[in-house]
Amino acid sequence: MTDKQREEIRKMRLNGLGYKMIAELLDLRENNVYAYCKTHGLAGSAELTKLNYTIWCEQNGRCPICGAKVMQPRTGRKKRFCSGRCRTRYCREKKEEG
Repeated sequence: MTDKQREEIRKMRLNGLGYKMIAELLDLRENNVYAYCKTHGLAGSAELTKLNYTIWCEQNGRCPICGAKVMQPRTGRKKRFCSGRCRTRYCREKKEEG
């Protein structure tokens, strides 16, 4: 599974698509899609996944934009995003919303 496919799975799952549909669209096995979703906080009902994804990311030290693991510094403030690119993307999305 490529990084692009992982990103597409995340986007589709947060838009409410099921495992079978995602697997067909990306030409993957349904079990692979399910396993990826389960390990990255995207498993369960699609509606609940949308609501709980940010909470899951916060609890597991993941970036809310791409789902990558966030490396925390030993001292100082906790990081919320894995990179400057994700932080900028988050700010731009929030700006477009309102």
